[in-house]
Amino acid sequence: MKRGTKIGWLLVAVSIIMCVWVIASQSVDADQTIDGFLISDSGEVQSYSGAGGNITIPGEATSIKSGALSGVSGVVSVTIPDTVTSMGTGVFSGCADLQSVHIGSGITSIPASTFYECNALFDISIPESITSIGSKAFYGCNALTTITIPASVSSLSTDAFSQCNSLANISVAAGNPSYKSADGCLYNGSGSKLLLVPVDKTSVSLAAGTITIGSGAMQNSSVGALTIPNSVTTIESNAFSGSAIEKITIPSSVTSIGAQSGWTPDAIYGYADTVAEKYAKDYDIPFYVIGNEGGTDEPSDPNQPGDDPNQPGNDPNQPGDNPNQPGTGTDNGSGNATPGATGGASGASGGTSGTAGGAHVKDVTPTTADGIDPRFFLCFAIFAGGVGVIMVSRINKLKYVSDSKRG
Repeated sequence: MKRGTKIGWLLVAVSIIMCVWVIASQSVDADQTIDGFLISDSGEVQSYSGAGGNITIPGEATSIKSGALSGVSGVVSVTIPDTVTSMGTGVFSGCADLQSVHIGSGITSIPASTFYECNALFDISIPESITSIGSKAFYGCNALTTITIPASVSSLSTDAFSQCNSLANISVAAGNPSYKSADGCLYNGSGSKLLLVPVDKTSVSLAAGTITIGSGAMQNSSVGALTIPNSVTTIESNAFSGSAIEKITIPSSVTSIGAQSGWTPDAIYGYADTVAEKYAKDYDIPFYVIGNEGGTDEPSDPNQPGDDPNQPGNDPNQPGDNPNQPGTGTDNGSGNATPGATGGASGASGGTSGTAGGAHVKDVTPTTADGIDPRFFLCFAIFAGGVGVIMVSRINKLKYVSDSKRG
């Protein structure tokens, strides 16, 4: 019995020692707040609650949690140091005052929705370390007018710049095997497929050798008239969805045109008995024959005299001018009614920069880690076991004494 009691007290002592050790280790490993950034013991930025202005993520950080700075106001510029090697999705989404971002060379990917609806963002430096840019990474960045894609990028979502209503130029650095640019537009590495025409670009000349106009390539585009070169054979579905293209010239080389939702041009120009003519018939769009039937000459500009339906002798409602006798086309307007960004960095002028490039000041009291450390449960189990052993020993002793007195 004495032996059982000793074992019980030993277990209680061990549990107390373990609790002290856990508490001590937590004080070392607890999250730290540095310059307004809450950083976990693993080096991940959890959130930001600082004064804003021009901020620099502390060098103690190695990663940034998804949405860590989402919706934070008053932050004008952000510098991500080279020590940070990864970040989650939507890290800066909805930061309405954010204007400038410098990404360190430790980052290899700009994940989905990273700068989603950062309406004031106009200046961003993408380092050569970046290999991928995710879906809607810059969605709604209305102040962004130009973007340079480094040679290192091998994966780029074509909707990364959706609703960037001031974007007029995309430039790809020389030596990129996966992508190239021409006339401010984005193409695949070989230049055979047009991937994206910036929304704010009002006119475009497709590059020589273009074979395919990809899905979404001119979605919501501001281009009003387009002449497709003879090299093109395929126009994928929704290539022109929501675009402002009112007049388009399609050569006989085009053998496939997919459905285009939200796009009804005023006129399609092309050759008789071609896919272009069939498309016009199927969607009740006025069609105007140019050149010789079945010819392969480069189509004439629809804005030149003789081709414009508004010129005398070209009224589609007059007999003999339109072989298909189509009804009046439906004007869908510009297809790009969303205005450009106002920029807006409200409150930014009053923000306190102070932290950029300065010495870090840690809070006096570190915050505790989230949740209950599972080691406490082990301590409790050992403590309960020790108490249980002591109680059993005491009960057995009392029973022994009682039995002795009866005897």
